[in-house]
This record gives sequence, structure tokens and C-alpha cells, in this order.
Amino acid sequence: MSTRHPFGRRAAWPVMLGVGAAALAVTAAVTRADTAAPSAPATSPSASATASTPAPTPSASPTTEDVLAGVELDALEEREIGDLRNFAAWLAENDAEGFVGEVGWPAATDPGWDALGEHWYLLAEQEGLWTTAWAAGSHWSDGYPLVTYGDGGSGALDTAGGQALVIEGLEASRGTDDAAGTGARHGVNLAGLEFGTEDGFTNTRPGVLGTDYFAEPLASYAWLASRGIDLVRLPVRWERLQPEPGGALDAAQVAAVTAQLDAAADAGIDVVLDLHNYGAYVTDAGPLLLGSDALPGTRMTDVWLRIARTWGEHPAVLGYGLMNEPHDLGGGDERGAAAAWEQLTQDTVAALREAGDAHLLLVAGYDWSSLERWRTTHPTGWIDDTAGNFRYEAHHYWDAYGEGKYALPYAEELAAAAG
Repeated sequence: MSTRHPFGRRAAWPVMLGVGAAALAVTAAVTRADTAAPSAPATSPSASATASTPAPTPSASPTTEDVLAGVELDALEEREIGDLRNFAAWLAENDAEGFVGEVGWPAATDPGWDALGEHWYLLAEQEGLWTTAWAAGSHWSDGYPLVTYGDGGSGALDTAGGQALVIEGLEASRGTDDAAGTGARHGVNLAGLEFGTEDGFTNTRPGVLGTDYFAEPLASYAWLASRGIDLVRLPVRWERLQPEPGGALDAAQVAAVTAQLDAAADAGIDVVLDLHNYGAYVTDAGPLLLGSDALPGTRMTDVWLRIARTWGEHPAVLGYGLMNEPHDLGGGDERGAAAAWEQLTQDTVAALREAGDAHLLLVAGYDWSSLERWRTTHPTGWIDDTAGNFRYEAHHYWDAYGEGKYALPYAEELAAAAG
């Protein structure tokens, strides 16, 4: 049920078994600085946690044999891997490609999740899915458990967590030539510019850059590239970027995002710009829901046309994430709301193509982009793209409610899954 997530609940965050023949020879201790981001979640990885188990290295070329054939999965793995298979099957049925824009687990605080993480990524690689892990960033609060890459004290990204080892293993095993591979790509979310959206945040009170929300230190991009990461999903808030729906983009915000893109381009990293707004725009009068009279779908089209004009020629910009985790938009029952969302996104895709923009478009699923509920939410594909350059975007967390909070340890989640 989408109502399990009150509006804005994840506005500031959201979030090893050796199967291959060779083991990843990278080790990294997860350490965190003592400085907490004011708007980040209250938990983050332990200073002493380490990612100690090696990640598997799959073959660089596709095979007809299932990558998990013969692997014994526990009940929780069966459930979550089954959901991923179901999403991949839906994509195949609809002749479409997929992107898991958020996926993550608390490797730093509970290594019980690591085997599931390895197996999940191996299957995503086999199915040609693109993924960006939640999340990297230098301003996560001390103790946040889902940090993939963080700041251990240098002031920029300098430490790798358990998720990072799995991603790096897959990227390294593929090498520089993926001509014989599946086309999968794996990167990270680089959080910070979307922070600070709790109490008091509106389009007229967007917070202060460097205090309430944060631009990633530019040195982080080169460091990520040194780890083999060449794909970043960069969340931004609509209210900051466009202080009035339908109006001009804010010059200071444009400058802040441009600096990030310049650093990414210098490092050879492709960026997906992600409008991290959950299907709403927050004003002093409260959130305006997309598709309502107060915020018609043309407003989303307008901001993306302005974004395309501003950054469409930037060498770092690979694509546009049209909206993060839309939910509770009205329209009658859930299927009616999902159908309304489908029309909104189709209209935006068509407008961008009519304007001559051919960038990759990441089209989020309705209902928090839930991967596990995808087939129910969207019985069939809906995007007609004249450029043929889009991917459906789902998000996948493996805790009891799919929220990415991981309040229960793996052992308890496993017991519940086993019945």
C-alpha cells in the first residue's frame, strides 16, 4: 500500500558468497566522519564496520545458463530475487529496458544482507539492467547504514562500503569493452542537493546551500572515477531549481548543478539528472500534486524543457529522471492514479522529443516506483518514444515494507519471509 509512506518521509534519503570463479581483490573499511548533515537521516554506518567478504566476478560475456543456477537461496533471497526476475520478465514482455534507480542494503551494520546483495547484482547484470545504488555522498550523517561511498574525514568521498565492492567487482569484470556483454551499467546516487526538505521547506523557503543541503565536493567525482564508477544519478529538488512552477530556473541553482556536471565531465562520469520530488511541489500552502488543477502535468513538462535547454548540450548529461517515486496523486483508485501518471509521463516524453531532445529518459513507475508491485501497478508498458531512448525506472529495497529503513536485522526478516 502506498499509504505506508507519509508524504515526504524519504525526501532527504529515500535510501558475500563467492558465486563467480574469481574473487574481487578490493577491500575497504567503512569509516565515517563525525560531522552529521543536518537534514540527513539519523542513522549511518558504524565507524568500525568493514566490507570483508569478496564479491563474485561473473563472466564478461552473456551465457544461456542462469547466473544463479545451482545457487541455494534462502527464503528472503527467493522473494527479492523473484521480484527482480518478475520485473525483468515484464520488461521483456513489453520490449523495454529497465533502470533500478535506487537499491541498497545496510552492509556496514548487518552483513547478513551481503549475499542477497551479491546475488541481486549478478542477476541485474545478466538481465542488462542499469542500476544506481542508494547512496553515495559526503554529507550523510554519522551512522547512516546505506552509504555506498562516504567521507571518512578528507572532506570529500574517500571510503567504500560493502555495496561498493559488489558494484566495482561487476564493473571491473566487464572491462572497458562491453560489446559482448549484456549492456548493464552500475553506478550510484550522489545525494546532497535534495537534502533539507523537512519541517519548513517550501519553494519560498528552500534552505541554505551548505547548511541545509549540500553540493558534493568536486573532488569526489575524480575519486569515484578512480574506483571505476562512471554513472551517477544526481538528485535535485524542483522547488529550488524552479522557484515558481512555469517560471525561470534559479540562477544560483543552475550554477551549483553546472559545477557538479563540469566535475563529472572532467572525470568521465555520465550523469542522470533526477527530479527528486515524489510527484509533488511544496509551497507555503502545502504540497501541490501533479495532475491537479494547481499543478497540471504541463508544469512537469515545462521544467524539463527548461532543463533540456539549460544542460542538454552538457557533455556529462546522459539522461533525465523525470520524477522520483511518484505516489498518492489521486485519480480514484490506485490503478486510475497510475494510469494518470502514465499519461503525464507520456506527455513529457512527447514534448521533449518534439523539442528535438534525444537524451535517455528514465520513466519512474507509480506507487513509489516499487519494483515488487510493478506488474500490478503497470499491467503493460505505456511509453511511446519516437527516439526509442528510454528506460522504465523501478526502486527496490528488501526490508519488510520496501522502505529502505532496514529496522529489523536480516535474521528477523528471514524468519518472517520463511513463514
